Amino acid sequence: MSAKKVEKEAERALVAARAAVDEAERAVKKLDKRSRKAAEELTARLEQAAKDARKAVRRSEKAARAAKEQADAIAGPDVAASPSSGIPTFHSLRDRAKAQGIQGYSRMNKAQLLHALGEG
Repeated sequence: MSAKKVEKEAERALVAARAAVDEAERAVKKLDKRSRKAAEELTARLEQAAKDARKAVRRSEKAARAAKEQADAIAGPDVAASPSSGIPTFHSLRDRAKAQGIQGYSRMNKAQLLHALGEG
């Protein structure tokens, strides 16, 4: 084979190699774009799941507080009383006033609540 033929074959091989490299780069970009999109979708789903979990925690805490308040209101002053002094707490007095339907209980202080409930 002559030197010119070898040169032309080498050029053709080089062109083919460049084309193969370009095709490989396009394929990598395409995969990279897909991977980024998939990662973004997963991130969005994870953020939504975290948001839903925080909402669920707040709802369960709220339900627990409501259940405790209801239990304290039903139990009366003995259960809702401050353990050290035997005097009911402000919140337990408020809950009992609410349960008994006393008007204006939300604006009353502890002494007024005790008086309205007949304990002061």
